[in-house]
Amino acid sequence: MLNFIRREKIYILILVFILAVNLWVLGRQEKSRFKDDSTVSSMTFEELGLTEEKVKGFLESNTPNARFFGYLITIGFLVFILALIMNLVFIFTGKRIDFRKSVVLKPVSWDIADIIRASLIIIFIGYVMGMTQGFILKKFHIELGLNLRMMLDTLFIDIVAVFIVFYFVVIKYKEGFKSLGLRLRNFLSNVLSGITAYILILPVLLAMLLLSAWVSNLLGYTPPPQPVFEMFMKEGRSRVLFFLTIFVSFLGPVIEELFFRGFMYSAIKKRTGIIAAAFLSAAIFSALHTNIVGFLPIMVLGALLAYLYETTGSLIASMTVHIIHNSVIVALVFFIKELI
Repeated sequence: MLNFIRREKIYILILVFILAVNLWVLGRQEKSRFKDDSTVSSMTFEELGLTEEKVKGFLESNTPNARFFGYLITIGFLVFILALIMNLVFIFTGKRIDFRKSVVLKPVSWDIADIIRASLIIIFIGYVMGMTQGFILKKFHIELGLNLRMMLDTLFIDIVAVFIVFYFVVIKYKEGFKSLGLRLRNFLSNVLSGITAYILILPVLLAMLLLSAWVSNLLGYTPPPQPVFEMFMKEGRSRVLFFLTIFVSFLGPVIEELFFRGFMYSAIKKRTGIIAAAFLSAAIFSALHTNIVGFLPIMVLGALLAYLYETTGSLIASMTVHIIHNSVIVALVFFIKELI
């Protein structure tokens, strides 16, 4: 035990700091707790005033935005029909998904302990950066706005995460980028695999989301506000919205796949095997992304992303799925923003 404390004393101190900050923030929240009725992401469609007549009226208005979303809805409907057909073919031809199928992946040098260490460093730097930013903005009376601050904070943390992952993989263990799944070989084939996989799993994701929403509604559970959704709905500056769209639709998925599949999944697989690692990493991925309503759909999506990484040996397919999924969500948010 003493040897462990001496060896990991830096990370233990970081953990103590993180716990102390969380306790302090929790105490402040308890003292200043209030109900925020302005949160859009916690409202139902009925509370937002999104009726069938309103949607129909918008689509028939023949404005450029209405025509654009009309085309997207038509494409989405055709893709969903294609997804149903693909699932029927998949079922009746007797095909099955084999998580044990692996083409090129080999055991990596890092392990679960390194995942914990990296996560602690990332959280620690994020907290320190947040405190420093708050002090500077207050000291010099700079007002960036909550949305812009949250966006810049998230971007900074993601950049830090990339550097930390590269430190452990490239510097500490002297492995190349290919060990993280950063391979461009068969790029187009892997992109096509990602598109096909997403279309195939789309009805499953939708069914699980509807089931989760129904159960939550039955239990009277109200999901907490979603910060990213709130930023999209309340932000009016076009440049901020553009940057936010690029980040959520592209940069975020690329960085998250690097961390969750290339770094985390590979380490967990060394200890648990492919199937357990796929679902465990997917569960962690989902828990950090969403509320209870979306937990199961996102976990299933995360397991698919691990499967694609395992069977292609590259992050390109999983990145493709992640980018498509986030882009669909962003398009849906913009559509709702147009209606309210």
